[in-house]
Amino acid sequence: MYENDIQSKVSEIDGYFSKIRELKGKYATVEHQLCDIRTSNQILEQEVMKKKKELVDLQKSLEIEREESRKKDRFIEKFQAKETHLQSQIRNQENMQSLKLEKDNLKTKLSSVAGEKLTKGNPSITDLGDPNRPMKIGEKYGELYDNEWTDAMENVGNVKKYYSDMKNVENEEIIIRHLHRLLEKEEIANLPVCREASIHRRANSEAFAKYLYGKKIVCKNILNDWDYHYKHENVMELLMETTFFEKCVHLCWSMAIQDPVMYLDDDLKAGMPLDKNTYKEFVKSGDKVVYVVWPALFLHRNGPLLYKGVAQVSWKKAEQFV
Repeated sequence: MYENDIQSKVSEIDGYFSKIRELKGKYATVEHQLCDIRTSNQILEQEVMKKKKELVDLQKSLEIEREESRKKDRFIEKFQAKETHLQSQIRNQENMQSLKLEKDNLKTKLSSVAGEKLTKGNPSITDLGDPNRPMKIGEKYGELYDNEWTDAMENVGNVKKYYSDMKNVENEEIIIRHLHRLLEKEEIANLPVCREASIHRRANSEAFAKYLYGKKIVCKNILNDWDYHYKHENVMELLMETTFFEKCVHLCWSMAIQDPVMYLDDDLKAGMPLDKNTYKEFVKSGDKVVYVVWPALFLHRNGPLLYKGVAQVSWKKAEQFV
């Protein structure tokens, strides 16, 4: 009887052990599955973080693009506003141009009636309708020195063959003196380029100046009575082919037909003190004149200065120029 009970209990205990082993196996399986789930969860979390970062970057890029778009919109608005403003200005300028043309026509008519009466023999009264009035001539005279005179000075290499034993700086002085000769006379009405001016003063100014230049009837005897050791006919002919000489003829003719005639200074000589109110220094400083580079222009003889001249100077004593 007891043996049967014991056998029954042993069988029951074996059943429990079997269930325990079964449960341990299931536990191990669940544990393994749980580990896989944790691993997968970590991977998913990393992916989520990566996607969040990409989202942040995309949001930043989107904001930058939006800002760029707003800037472009603002630029387009400004451009359109400026375009509208410019179009308005153009319309205004066209209207102004039309009014200005009408005004100029009226001014020209008025000047033609009253100008000659007011200005004849009185240089202090200016005819504003005259494009060749003394003030404008003074401006053109300065432009002639700044532009065409400077261009003519580039002929240093071309004249070197006539003075092969001289330095470039000496050849430059020779050209300067020849250019000055084209403007040098006691009074502008007797200048080489304007000898005929006093006779034909009432002729058409521009047309007659072109005639003087085109026919080459001025400055034929330019070298006569010129006391300069290095004067050369070929050098003068070369300079008379430059734009400087052409404009010189036109400008000096405009000076000569003024009433009274305008005056180019011919009083300054080598060794004389430099008057800085009338002349500027050329490339050197000093107080005594070596030679005149560009004569001063006056409204008329003993009249007001219109354009300062230019002179080469030095610190030599006056007797050293003799």
